[in-house]
Amino acid sequence: MRNTKRTYKDSLFRDIFNHANRLPDIYEALIGGKVTPEDIVLATINETLFTGIHNDVSFIVRNQYVLLTEHQSTINKNMPLRLLMYLAEIYRRYVDQDAIYKKNLIPLPAPKFYVFYNGEVEMPDRWELRLSDAFDGRKGDMDLIVEVLNINDAPHRPLLDKCHALKSYSVFVAKVREHVKNGSTLEAAVGEAVRYCIDHDYLKEYFRQKQQEEVFDMLNFVWDQERALEVCAEEAREDGIKEGLSQGLSQGLSQGLSQGLSQGLENGLTASIRNVMGSFNVSMEKAMDVLQIPADERAKYAALVKG
Repeated sequence: MRNTKRTYKDSLFRDIFNHANRLPDIYEALIGGKVTPEDIVLATINETLFTGIHNDVSFIVRNQYVLLTEHQSTINKNMPLRLLMYLAEIYRRYVDQDAIYKKNLIPLPAPKFYVFYNGEVEMPDRWELRLSDAFDGRKGDMDLIVEVLNINDAPHRPLLDKCHALKSYSVFVAKVREHVKNGSTLEAAVGEAVRYCIDHDYLKEYFRQKQQEEVFDMLNFVWDQERALEVCAEEAREDGIKEGLSQGLSQGLSQGLSQGLSQGLENGLTASIRNVMGSFNVSMEKAMDVLQIPADERAKYAALVKG
């Protein structure tokens, strides 16, 4: 089992929303009903030497509900599993260590799971991820359903209309992307987006209190971007080789096993290069770097990708 070390630092989303005064609007937009900051207890998991895990924003409301929310700019089908692990840790901290051995039922806040998506790949307003999708068709005795909500700035998004803080975050990210696409560096784009949000009352007080450099540092992502690219490229390579071998075995029945496997591997690696280029918006050369395509084979794969 591969043990990948993540380098962690607070994301901008985490820094903004781990404050009880910004969470009532999120609760009301997601579930309904009025609550105050005094009704909310933060339950966000901060990474420690012993647990090694953290999550974005979790909070308990009147001991009735615990909301676990994650912010994602890419689609991750393993979010139900991650959220299950987070919930177990939150419940472990919530109850007395000895209470689970007593006969009386322990009241627990009911869990609700949400992912706020604001990636650049066009997605619907909402969709679901299920833990049972990982069971490969087998029926288990439990499931965990995650509601994924698109928070990209766009008209007619009820969640953004109901929650000004989420709307503000969405506007900020959209402005950063707009300036980067127009040729600005990320640092300059962050500065322009901060000024826009202050001028237009989008998290005005928050951005006034934060230094531009601090916002830039937090926006520079929780994952080290190069490492994230390498991990996902490795996965794409494995998937491409697996698919290519399967195709190659089929082709090998008709044209010779060795030739079929060779062609299948070529097809699989070609698909992996295209996948990495499209998913991360990187050049063909960069994609071949992270996929570790040998130098003497790059011209061949470049022709296959373009073909």
